[in-house]
Amino acid sequence: MWSRRLRIKSIAFVATATTSRTMSTTSAFSSSALLHRRSLIRNTIKMTPSIHHNVAANAAVKRTSQQYMNFGGEAEGIPRINKSAMKEIIEDVENSSRGESGYVIIDVRGKDEIQFTGKLNDVVETLPLPYIAEGALVMDDEDFKEQFGFEKPSLDETIVFSCAAGIRSQHAGQFAKMAGYTDILDYMGGANEWFS
Repeated sequence: MWSRRLRIKSIAFVATATTSRTMSTTSAFSSSALLHRRSLIRNTIKMTPSIHHNVAANAAVKRTSQQYMNFGGEAEGIPRINKSAMKEIIEDVENSSRGESGYVIIDVRGKDEIQFTGKLNDVVETLPLPYIAEGALVMDDEDFKEQFGFEKPSLDETIVFSCAAGIRSQHAGQFAKMAGYTDILDYMGGANEWFS
């Protein structure tokens, strides 16, 4: 179990080292940028009461994505995994449990998107990106479980983020890093690849 987990992480590390650029510490996503981004998301949601919350929040995240990239954000230090590695992780969780495998798989797409395509697997939890951007991962454990219906990831678990095409999952990984998580993986293919 642990050797398989380490193998997946080492594959992801090699893929990240060869395919992605890293940010310098001077161009890291600053806390003022985070506050600005959260403020934009909140304001967009408040200004669009006639629009479904997920749609408004997703639109706000998309509009601020360019600003995020302008601050130098490029999923620094977050290994990306492919479909075969994702299948292995899902099998690990299915065949043992979340606690034994050490993985928490989170789909950050909106609930409407997941209803349209279906879940990647029953072991995959749903936590839309706007909630992560608003601080879901720093919530109290009990409040998190009450609001989202599953146990909040612990700091020693590996969070595997997925979305539609691997962009929102990168953002989710950055927010998780800011919340204190250090063991994060990003499924770069997302639902578009999974269901194709």
